[in-house]
Amino acid sequence: MHKLTAGDGYAYLTRQVAAGDGALGPDASLTAYYEQTGNPPGRWHGARLAGLGIGAVSRLVPGDRVTEDAMAAVFRDGHDPLTGQPLGRPFPHCDSSHAPTGDASRTTPRRAVVGYDLTFTAPKSVSVLWALSDDETRATVYRAHWAALDATLAFVEQAVVRTRVGQGGCRQVRTAGMIAAAFDHWDTRLGDPNLHTHVVLANKVQGADGLWRSLDGRTVHAAVVTVSELYDTHLADELARRLPVTWSMRGRGPRRNPAFEVDGIGDDLLTHFSARSSQIHCAEQQWAAQFQADHGREPSRVETTRARQHLARATRPPKQVWALADLLTDWANRARALTGVEPVDLAARALGGTYGRALHAHDVGPEVRDALVAQVLDDVSTRRSVWTTWNLGAAAARATKPLRMATPAERRALLNTVTAQAAAGCVHLDDTRDPDTRRVGEELFTSTELLAAEKVLLDAAVTPTPAGLTPLALHDPRYQVDALLEPLAGDQRAAAQAVLTSGRLLDALVGPAGSGKTTTLAALTSIWRRRVGTVVGLAPSATAAHTLAASLAVPCETTAKWLHETIGDGAVARAQQYAQWRAAEATAATPAELHRARAAQLTLRTEQSRWTLTRHQLVVVDEASLADTRTLADLVTLAADAGAKVLLVGDHLQRGSVDAGGAFAMLVRRGPTAELKSLFRFTHPWEARASLELRRAHPAALDAYQAHGAFTSGTRIDMLDVALDAATTARKAGRVAVLQAADNRTVRDLNARAHALAIEAGTVRPESAVMLHDGLTASPGDRIVARHNHRRLRTPDGHLRNGSLWDITRVLPDGALLAQPATASPPADPRRDIDRRGGRLGDTGHPAARGTIRLSAAYVAAHVELGYATSTARTQGITADETHTIAAPGMAHEDLYVAMTRGRHHNHTYVVLDDPDIDCLPGDPHPPTARPILEQILATSHAEPTATETWHTYHRHQPPPVPPALPQQARPRSTLSAGLGRPSYTPPASHDGPVLSI
Repeated sequence: MHKLTAGDGYAYLTRQVAAGDGALGPDASLTAYYEQTGNPPGRWHGARLAGLGIGAVSRLVPGDRVTEDAMAAVFRDGHDPLTGQPLGRPFPHCDSSHAPTGDASRTTPRRAVVGYDLTFTAPKSVSVLWALSDDETRATVYRAHWAALDATLAFVEQAVVRTRVGQGGCRQVRTAGMIAAAFDHWDTRLGDPNLHTHVVLANKVQGADGLWRSLDGRTVHAAVVTVSELYDTHLADELARRLPVTWSMRGRGPRRNPAFEVDGIGDDLLTHFSARSSQIHCAEQQWAAQFQADHGREPSRVETTRARQHLARATRPPKQVWALADLLTDWANRARALTGVEPVDLAARALGGTYGRALHAHDVGPEVRDALVAQVLDDVSTRRSVWTTWNLGAAAARATKPLRMATPAERRALLNTVTAQAAAGCVHLDDTRDPDTRRVGEELFTSTELLAAEKVLLDAAVTPTPAGLTPLALHDPRYQVDALLEPLAGDQRAAAQAVLTSGRLLDALVGPAGSGKTTTLAALTSIWRRRVGTVVGLAPSATAAHTLAASLAVPCETTAKWLHETIGDGAVARAQQYAQWRAAEATAATPAELHRARAAQLTLRTEQSRWTLTRHQLVVVDEASLADTRTLADLVTLAADAGAKVLLVGDHLQRGSVDAGGAFAMLVRRGPTAELKSLFRFTHPWEARASLELRRAHPAALDAYQAHGAFTSGTRIDMLDVALDAATTARKAGRVAVLQAADNRTVRDLNARAHALAIEAGTVRPESAVMLHDGLTASPGDRIVARHNHRRLRTPDGHLRNGSLWDITRVLPDGALLAQPATASPPADPRRDIDRRGGRLGDTGHPAARGTIRLSAAYVAAHVELGYATSTARTQGITADETHTIAAPGMAHEDLYVAMTRGRHHNHTYVVLDDPDIDCLPGDPHPPTARPILEQILATSHAEPTATETWHTYHRHQPPPVPPALPQQARPRSTLSAGLGRPSYTPPASHDGPVLSI
């Protein structure tokens, strides 16, 4: 989904969407386009079409053809397309007085939204089946797509389309329906099959009082995922009703929802019809050869960069105007060349199933419903600490995808039942709100388990522990603590002293990027080891744990590994083996058998002691903002049982956990915390000051960065090329440079460009190549990154870690790789390597660190990607010489703050101006600038609210419904979270659970 704005927003509809993104000229006719391509014309949709043309000779009904004049009237002017009368307030148009000025601090006014483009895309396997089938089957697939779309739009009209009335729009009310225009398209910009329909909702709806108002866009945004999942389930039902097809889930990598695809359409076809074009690379090679022939020399780097930028634009497929018949012929030829099989036979492989009996809602018995509800609750509670009815609805659609339902009504009935039952099993956080002020689907929920986990952390922050120093001991000459703290700055010294003497079970050490948290931690743990007890270092990722170990000179592990071995499956397996050896000892018939049994028990006890906390131990959790709530609660509970102490270290204003989190930020807000304020990382004082403003999302921070030339803006293609060129130049000069973006798609595009550039430069040998997990190819000389821990694969510095960088030395015939640790020019100050996550950003040039490993073909295919660029999620915690970051709308403030604080000497951001979500379209007399986009990023936060804080927002004088913790002896040892309690929450009698009327 993306929104369309006033001014020339309607032009996007008439000349981009309706024309298949072909960007017709201003004088071109849509009629000519349809006749040329054979694509069907757009169609009107929505019940509120009946409210148009009152008094006119003709009326619009669903299915009528969309004309250019009618689209302009609705989406440009906000007028009735038949009578020309305003539908409420007309849309404001762009005004020259709103043009950006030279004052960088001025905020560009937001344009009025005229509509929302919802794009419904069939799964890739359905598009391929449709593309390769005979005419009859193709028509059947298309009818199934539109039947699913009709059913989904009926839900959108009933449950999503709302408006607001009252003072300041304080109350959401139903409407009489929607006005929408739908446009079918067949292919991607690169010419791959892609059956999809753009449905553009007009930002004009009519209330029960007959007045026209704006659509409540916030609800449209909130419902998008649920609507998407609902379309997928309807399409699966409709297709299975018409054709003998079966569906199944296909994995797409860690932390991604599996894809729901038609069986029989092979991954080779899906990959082939999803591949990016190699036109740019071929054009570059031809240009380079011609340049050398014309000039008698190799082109310079500047010449190559400029040429690449030009060729990227020149060869970019402009969504050419193709007839559907020509596309079908091309797809058939490509499939035939790839597989050697006739296209219709490839499609027939997907039609080998049988027509099974579709289900009615009452066919799904209570046991199955309970299992579905449990799956829904596990889904939402794993992803977030607080969820909404929309989240429950999306999870219910995902959980019920394998079930084929008889009709859309039966599907909706099942989803309503599962959603309502799941909601009844949650804690309703905002049940005290006035229902009239709450938007549909906006109810807030959590679980008693998460509330209990958060309570464990809050209680630990005020619970005394025997571990630590007394204030008197802190200054006792015999302990020499003052001498050990002397090298620290004032705020670092005060923070270390506060942690050493707090006497609390749980402490938090918080500081902005570059404040010397690692330095403070190293001094603190040194004192602890000398005067109090041992130290255990933990971190959410293996690379962060590796860096922490180097900094603290103590063994460090990931939080997941520690819990696995302490109370998880590792501990359970050892307990079972121990019981078996105890039994063997009791039945030993010979001294040798007795000795073997006792030796095995001793080995198991020794191994378990490695993973057991002890009295007066300090447990340091670095990058604590990335740790989820359950993990932190488990660690704190273990420490409390052992008489140890936990110290959480991080910055709550950086990125948070990918799972249910927010607890570290809650602890920092509640206090007390040990806080660092001085900055030591940055070479330039202005950048240190600006980073603190950026941390708090103050727009004034942009002024300082802009004044020092830290922002460059332009088209996406240009920004990717310029950022890549800058990072490459820095690395060649021996500087450690990070090339990054917030989204994985941009990271992939950067890596693809870097790979092509390396081939062009001769540093990569493309004669042997292997396909990686990200869909790109790699050859000897390429830089790759491991994306999965492999503890049995030994490396020069331990084992293969997620996030470590490697250089390929050889591609083996079976698809395996030989690789060595990534190299870079030796840094000017070798000590910089201590403060780098994973030690893999240019710090492995030391000969002792070199060593070749073999990555199996299976590991390469599942867990290896190109490593020239990375995501901001993976750079949190590292330090480099400079950074080069791609920024675009949709990026969050936390991503920008992390990205702009990794580099000591230089941090540069390249702002993309032509992203489709930008509120400015071709033809606007005032093109977009970097400033409003950066302000939008600063205003966007992905920080997660906690269940406890949300509860107290709506229940100020009422404690959360947390069940009493189980006694220690009753706590299951396989998972400590179970000890926090999972009893069902019984909602108030007046609460029936939300029903979205799906």
